Amino acid sequence: MEVRLATLNDVDALRPLLTEFFAYNANLQPLYCYADDESGEYPKNMIENDNADFLIALDKDIAVGFIHISQMKTPPYGSVIPHNYAEIMAFMVTASRRGQGIGSKLIDAAKQWSKDRNLDYIELISFTNADAANSFYDSKDFATVLHLRRHML
Repeated sequence: MEVRLATLNDVDALRPLLTEFFAYNANLQPLYCYADDESGEYPKNMIENDNADFLIALDKDIAVGFIHISQMKTPPYGSVIPHNYAEIMAFMVTASRRGQGIGSKLIDAAKQWSKDRNLDYIELISFTNADAANSFYDSKDFATVLHLRRHML
């Protein structure tokens, strides 16, 4: 098992994982997400971005998981303490490989990526009904610090 920064050569390997990720999200939140086939443009653009990366998990050269991570800054408001931080924008271990420590290795790689950039913390957004994912994040010491509220019109 290897976890490393993805390169442009990995775009085709990431495409089916991203397609699975989109379908998973669409199943959890059909009002806000839809399943779509990934063309490759999304990972290509992030790999080429200086402030973002894909971390890819490979088992015998087969992609089994990824994290899309980006470097962010808090907004420049006088009442907000300025921070440089990492945001996990997308995270997926293929369904057939969950529970095998791949997600933990990806999170460890995301932590190291963030430390290497001298960032203050890592944050992510997860759906409230993603029970398994939220239990995993709890086990990795991700604390809930806010609740996003939505009022439908």
